[in-house]
Amino acid sequence: MRLDKHFESDGIKKISAFSTRRYLHNLFFIVPLAVVSIVLVNWSDIKSSIQHKIAEVGFKLEVAEINGRNHTTHKELSDALGLKKNEPILSINLSEKREQIEKLGWVEKAFVQRILPNTLRLTIIERNPIALLQTQNGHKLIDRNGEIIAGAKPETFGHLPVVSGEAAALSANGIIEILKTEPELYSEIWAIHHISKRRWNVLMKNGVTIKLPEIQPGFAWSRLARFDYKNQIIQRDLAVIDMRLPDQILIEPNLPIRGKGQET
Repeated sequence: MRLDKHFESDGIKKISAFSTRRYLHNLFFIVPLAVVSIVLVNWSDIKSSIQHKIAEVGFKLEVAEINGRNHTTHKELSDALGLKKNEPILSINLSEKREQIEKLGWVEKAFVQRILPNTLRLTIIERNPIALLQTQNGHKLIDRNGEIIAGAKPETFGHLPVVSGEAAALSANGIIEILKTEPELYSEIWAIHHISKRRWNVLMKNGVTIKLPEIQPGFAWSRLARFDYKNQIIQRDLAVIDMRLPDQILIEPNLPIRGKGQET
């Protein structure tokens, strides 16, 4: 009987000791966390108070400078920045503002600077449109990376060539840079069609199709420019000028087409 009481008493002591240790263990972690939380909350309040006090002596937003804007509207930039006049300039999160600006369709890169005491300077680099991509939903304006420029109005860029064909967007910048090396010919281009993801056909404004080779299309384009300078071949009533052979220029007259095979 006494043994039972002894074990019961000993068990209670063990449980009590365990509970005390667990309580102290929890207290060891909880108290510092509570202190840190109080400090952080207080620091946030202190920081806000300091920023407002600094704003009262002139460090507040009064001027917003915008550089590099061409196609992006003032309203789009204003909405993305979300600035308030006379807000404490030191409280503005520059990284967040930059991220918001770079979400705009025309903006490729943005830089946001704080110019004390009262100015925020925004510099943007806009996307460079190179062509109109032909899609199932009409023409879309694309940049040099082949990305569609969201919000752009294709109808205002009718002077740019139309590109079409599988994977045309990703390869467009390369072929356009080659075609630009001959400005007189380039000014007469209407569209460029990617054939089997290998080579390009160039469609001129007068209806002539120029077939470029898969290998060294730039060499073939320059050769055509020299030949055209001497013979004015582009302006003739032709259907096709085939430049795919390195030592020949094949010409097809503009005759009624009775049948058409697959383009290669």
